[in-house]
Amino acid sequence: MIIYIADPMDFLGQEKETKQLWVKLPSGGYLIAERLEMEQYKVVDILSTDPMDYMNEKYYPGAILDVKI
Repeated sequence: MIIYIADPMDFLGQEKETKQLWVKLPSGGYLIAERLEMEQYKVVDILSTDPMDYMNEKYYPGAILDVKI
């Protein structure tokens, strides 16, 4: 058996700063999005226990959302 693990020394010099937005969904779950431009976010992940959150056609990983503040 071969087990591949990441070398912890590789992570020391890499500090990736991402601007993520966590949006609380009505079901209690969260939608995690990453900022692309001033008013655009890309959906990264959905954290929810409600299956209907994953079935929503607007919120899927990779979708681009226009957010007007």
